[in-house]
Amino acid sequence: MVTQKDIARKLGISRSLVSRAIAGTSGDIGASEETVRRIHRMAEKCGYMPNAAAQSLRGVSSMTIGVVVKDFADPFFGKMIGEIQSLCKGRGFSMLLAGYSDGGDRQPDTRSLLRYSPDAILICGSHVNTSWLRPFIAKCIPAMQIGSGKDCRGLSRIEMDEEHAVLLLLQHLKSLGHREIAFIGNDTEPLLVRKKLVLALARKKGMKLKDSFAVTVPASDDAGISAIEKLLKVAGGKMPTAVIAADDMIAQGGLKALHEAGLSVPKDISLTGIDDIPSSKLMIPALTTISSPVSELVRAAFSFAVNRETAGEDIVVKIRPGLVVRESCSRAPGKTIRG
Repeated sequence: MVTQKDIARKLGISRSLVSRAIAGTSGDIGASEETVRRIHRMAEKCGYMPNAAAQSLRGVSSMTIGVVVKDFADPFFGKMIGEIQSLCKGRGFSMLLAGYSDGGDRQPDTRSLLRYSPDAILICGSHVNTSWLRPFIAKCIPAMQIGSGKDCRGLSRIEMDEEHAVLLLLQHLKSLGHREIAFIGNDTEPLLVRKKLVLALARKKGMKLKDSFAVTVPASDDAGISAIEKLLKVAGGKMPTAVIAADDMIAQGGLKALHEAGLSVPKDISLTGIDDIPSSKLMIPALTTISSPVSELVRAAFSFAVNRETAGEDIVVKIRPGLVVRESCSRAPGKTIRG
């Protein structure tokens, strides 16, 4: 790795002069503009990279954002990372990535982030382990979670309004004449939270959702398939007219299982999801879902994280999502909808 000492030796000048030129304080000792330009040209030629940790100790911005992702394999987070990358590029920040390897229960490896002393930390994902944040908080590095979770001193949150999302789906299904519905999801904490919301709000809206029709299965790639298979057994030939899937990935598996069971979506049964991942519009039929406001969530989180005036303030902001009506829902069988 090229050091300031290497640059000084190549130019035949002192290391302290190189250090001041790179830090932008060479004017304090009367260095000429030409000398400063020579130093910067040589630094660029040699591929010199400033020591971010040392800069941080001097109160200099490292111009880096640490991004810790719950699940790199989930397309929802792929969209989120893309949005963060675009914002970083527009503001001149570099992005350092780290990730959870177990769905967010254990601590991610963030040693490289700590060495670089980023200007801020963004956590992508709900209900994840945040105990690893302590050394970052101790260094007064702002941390922002994009997703829901428990309150944590030194950590702010920007999250989708989950209750509003569920209400949008229920109102849409009720407007189509659906009164008996089901829920399918896996046993991860974010989707269990959605299950509780659907159960509570469906009953408030006067819709019938039996506890046995709120199906939860172990998390896996085939969770949607397993959930529908379980629902079919529980229903015993008396299926509800609509199914709310906890997210679009669950809905995709659910659609496959319904088709294999000889049920047509939406003719025989309506199906919805949550998140509006890119593949949801490519399903046959295209999935009616909730559009998670990823761009708004990321922009708000980024703004709070890099705004030094709000550093140290713990905030929680909820952003309302929208309903995306496609082809996977129709009026309940035997129901006539009045305009």
